[in-house]
Amino acid sequence: MKRIVFLLIGGLLLGNVSFGQAVDDRAVIPVAVTLSSILRLNVVSGGNIEFSFNTLADYEEGIGNSAAYDTEFTVASSVDWDVFMYAEDDELVATDDAGMEGGMDLGNIGYQLATQGTNTVDELEIPSHETVTALTSDTDELLVGYDGTNSNAGDINANAFTIHWECATAELQGVTNLGSVLSQGLAADRYSTNVFLILQPHEGE
Repeated sequence: MKRIVFLLIGGLLLGNVSFGQAVDDRAVIPVAVTLSSILRLNVVSGGNIEFSFNTLADYEEGIGNSAAYDTEFTVASSVDWDVFMYAEDDELVATDDAGMEGGMDLGNIGYQLATQGTNTVDELEIPSHETVTALTSDTDELLVGYDGTNSNAGDINANAFTIHWECATAELQGVTNLGSVLSQGLAADRYSTNVFLILQPHEGE
C-alpha cells in the first residue's frame, strides 16, 4: 500500500514538473522603410512667350518685362536639385519664311529669375537674380539650384519661381553688344525656338 502511494505521489510530482516548464515561441515581423526620390517640375503659367514688335520704338528700345512676359514654375523635391534652362536651337529660327537664310541671335532674349517661395535667393544659387542674362543654347546653363550650403529640398511652397523675360532692351544690349533689333537688319518674320527647363538631382562636388 505504501508503495502504491509513493508511486502516485511521484507521478503527480513529475506531472507538475513537466507542465510547469515555460514554452518558448517566436514570431518574426519584418520592418522596412522605402524612400522614393521625388523630383517634379511644373510650369504654372507663361508656357508660351510671344514678343510682338509693332512700332519703331519697339525696334529701337526693345520690349521690357511685364506680367505678359512672365513664366511661373514650381519644384517639388525630396533631394537637393538644380534646374537648367537652354534653347533648343543656336538661334531663333524664322518660321513664316522657312527658306530664309539666317535667324535672330538668341542674345535678343533676356531673363531674370525671382523666387516667391520660402527658399530665398540667400539659400539658392540663382545666377540671374540681380542682372539680366541672355538666353543661350548651352545645356549647362544653371537657372536655379543648390548653393552648396543650404538644402533646397522642399515642396512647391518652398520652391516657387518666376522667369521675367525681356527682348532686346537697352540693358540686354549692354550685356550682348548686339545693338537694337533695328540695327540688326532682320527681315520681318516670326522667329522662335523652344526653351527647355530640366530638373535634375544635384550632383555632389
